[in-house]
Amino acid sequence: MAIRFIRDRVVFDPTKGQIQNEPRTVSFPSQVRSAQIALNGFDVRYSDGDHHILRQIVDISDPTINGNSVSYRVSLLLRDGSGNIDDRYQGTVDTLIIADTAN
Repeated sequence: MAIRFIRDRVVFDPTKGQIQNEPRTVSFPSQVRSAQIALNGFDVRYSDGDHHILRQIVDISDPTINGNSVSYRVSLLLRDGSGNIDDRYQGTVDTLIIADTAN
C-alpha cells in the first residue's frame, strides 16, 4: 500500500452560453485501490473585459477508478448579473489526485 499524488491542470478555453465541463484521466504507476480529488487552486476570468460576478462555480466530480487510471470531470462557470451566460470566460483549475495504490 502506498499513497501517491498527481497534480493536474485543467485549461478552459474562452466560452460563453454554457457551463464548461472538462473530462480528465490520470495514470498512476500501479493499481489504484481508492482515490480522492482535491481543489488545489483556480484562476478564472472574463475574456473580454471586466464584469460584476453574480455566480461562480468550480466543481470536481467524484473519481472513477479503472486499474491504474483515475478519471474525473471539472465544471467551471463565471456569470454576471444579467441573468444570462452571455460573456466569454476562461480559466484554469488545478487539482490534486490522491490515490491509495497497490505499491
